[in-house]
Amino acid sequence: MANDLFDLAIIGAGPVGLFAQYYAGLRELKTALIEATPQLGGQITALYPEKNILDVAGFPGISGRDLVKKLQEQANLIDGKTFLNSNVTNLRKQDSQFELEINNHALITAKSVIIASGNGSFSPRKLSVPGAEEMFQAGRMRYLLPNLAKSPYQDFTVVGGGNTAVDYALELIEHDKQVHLIHRRDRFRALESSITKLQQNPLATFETPNKIVGLQISDGRLAIQMQNIDDDRLQTIVTDQLIVGYGFTASSASLDLWETLPVKINNGFVTDPTQMTSIPGIFAVGDASSYAGKADIIASGFGEVPTAANSAVNYFDPERGGPAHSTSLNLGEFHD
Repeated sequence: MANDLFDLAIIGAGPVGLFAQYYAGLRELKTALIEATPQLGGQITALYPEKNILDVAGFPGISGRDLVKKLQEQANLIDGKTFLNSNVTNLRKQDSQFELEINNHALITAKSVIIASGNGSFSPRKLSVPGAEEMFQAGRMRYLLPNLAKSPYQDFTVVGGGNTAVDYALELIEHDKQVHLIHRRDRFRALESSITKLQQNPLATFETPNKIVGLQISDGRLAIQMQNIDDDRLQTIVTDQLIVGYGFTASSASLDLWETLPVKINNGFVTDPTQMTSIPGIFAVGDASSYAGKADIIASGFGEVPTAANSAVNYFDPERGGPAHSTSLNLGEFHD
């Protein structure tokens, strides 16, 4: 690794990082795509590969797994290097170049860096009620959807009021599963069109405004005790499996140890209109980028990639010019 000097190092191989590798290839940049996990796709692959993604231009709806597959096919059209199982344990600027320490020992050197690592590592927000840990250990409660094509269960309950819970419920009814959706309020924080779709589907039942107060096994099934928020009335519903959709918390602990660390707000790096961070030559895109009015969706990250890549070129080679329109490039030349 240390013998190569890359034009651009991209940290994170989620959807936005994969697109960054592809676009950088269109600019004929020597690129290293660095991913801490053993697989491409980032949070989508790890947490919700079956989720139906609705905010990507050109697709009325596409599963996370299929989106990652398309992005991999696109990235394979260009000549870039990908390093899996490669955690960036340190980043430091040396003169006009950047040294990226991989797994505490190997080095990758680059003229510029794009951080596309999202918000870091993720863990689910837990449900803390009597019986929750026992039901989790017994496989009756989960924080991620099971493989629905192989699941023996037909009746599911989802708890939560945001996009995670509603997306889980939608995916379940797409597989013809019965769904009870528990939320402590009558109003949800998810996309309005998704709520409408659930309301119009006879497979979905709304259990609001309720909170879960206990879990136990009853006659071989999962009994969920709920308490009404308005009048404290207790009610029990019986289901096959509970899916907790409270979302995920992010941790950027490993990034925070970097010697050269751009300014952050919460879990995002502050970026200017060129997607540059407070450190010249380091750019951030997707959930790793933070600015006023930011919409934390995949589509925004895709739009930020060309700006960041072109700004990176302008940073290390200001005389280069460009970019050309993508339609004027011949992808076949990358295979010659």
